[in-house]
Amino acid sequence: MKYWRMQLHPDDSQKSGFYSNQSIAAGFIGLDFATEVGDLLAESQKDILSSQKDYISFAKDMQVGDKVLIISHHFPVALVTINSEYNYIRRAEPKLGVWFRHFRRIKDVVYYADFKTNAKAWDQYIMTDTISILKDKNSKSYKLIEKMSKVEIY
Repeated sequence: MKYWRMQLHPDDSQKSGFYSNQSIAAGFIGLDFATEVGDLLAESQKDILSSQKDYISFAKDMQVGDKVLIISHHFPVALVTINSEYNYIRRAEPKLGVWFRHFRRIKDVVYYADFKTNAKAWDQYIMTDTISILKDKNSKSYKLIEKMSKVEIY
């Protein structure tokens, strides 16, 4: 099992919280590109900007059972567990709460506000990229995932 951090918003960071909660409530996390790049499992990713090459790991390296810490405005929103393989659709359907074409189903959502109920005591988790795998077991995000993973899910 691997641990990840991810932001969930289209090119609209002002509504990061809205899109994050909408996606989680719909049961999915995902990402997208400004231009059509096609299925990330396809052989050719020449059309992907170098600043977005790490998005490929969402399709190729993330696995069912991995934990993902969702971040919005440098604060944790929720911890989710990946519950499906990578999926790609040609057209997104925002009315369903899915604005992205590259997505995975999630389960076992633990909301940070329910985990740490005093918002005045919340710590920031600075995140400037869209997705990253966590390798340092001593990092603040890694330790938070460890703690939140122990919460009993109903």
